[in-house]
Amino acid sequence: MKKTSHEVFGLFLGLITLAAVIALSAYGLTYYLTPLAERPFRTDYAIMKPSGTYSHGLGIFGSLMIVIGVASYMMRKRMARLSRYGKLSGWLTFHIFLCLLGPILVVYHSTFKAGGVAAISLWTMVSIVSSGLVGRFLYAQIPRNLEGLAMSDREIEEGIRELSADLGRTPAGQGILGIMDGGFGKFQKPESLGETIRAFRNLSVVSRDVHRRIDSALERSHLDRGLETRLRASARASESLVRKSLVVSQAGRLFHYWHVIHLPFSIIMFLTLAAHVTVVLLLGYTWIF
Repeated sequence: MKKTSHEVFGLFLGLITLAAVIALSAYGLTYYLTPLAERPFRTDYAIMKPSGTYSHGLGIFGSLMIVIGVASYMMRKRMARLSRYGKLSGWLTFHIFLCLLGPILVVYHSTFKAGGVAAISLWTMVSIVSSGLVGRFLYAQIPRNLEGLAMSDREIEEGIRELSADLGRTPAGQGILGIMDGGFGKFQKPESLGETIRAFRNLSVVSRDVHRRIDSALERSHLDRGLETRLRASARASESLVRKSLVVSQAGRLFHYWHVIHLPFSIIMFLTLAAHVTVVLLLGYTWIF
């Protein structure tokens, strides 16, 4: 999957999630704003309560999304024969989509109230989603090859060298290299957690400035459209690789620690979810079946 198509894919899934939130909120807004003590007197209480047809269905579909999202991504990572069915980055995006929209459906299923085992499962789920956003950020700071695998230090150096050589073939490209050197040349690789957090923030600011200056330089150069497009693509790839190379060591370490924390919470979530489903079935709530 090319980078552009991957971005379009992620945007499409993001729009689906946003549309789902808007639709769910619009449909049940008056019910969700009704005080808990008054909800049983509403005419739509039978379908909107957590065990009602509508909300119960949201819980089922949300739970299935989470299970499918986690299982499919784990299988793609561990089963080599699945590598032919798309790159790991695409599967990760789909995993994030399902494991974001799924908990959202579960929250609406709970009608924004929960107790007992259901509350533990719900809040564990919310915690995992929140930490998942942090994990996605750290994942994005680690340079990866076309297969979505983390690049070694040697691969990063070779990539920067090749892109620099490509840019250095033209005067405009040499100017771009000068802009990037002026922007990132003063940065030192962070060693502590505090330095890493500051580096993420500062590199984000510098990156935007470098992008702006490169775009401005290319516009002033009045190059052939084909050459300008090639230089712009090489510049963005080089900028991304140089920026990530400055924090890759600490980002990889933080990502490892994040995974150590994220996994146990995921296990707790599935255990409490299984307990909640078991209790619901024992009480005779079988949705439409």
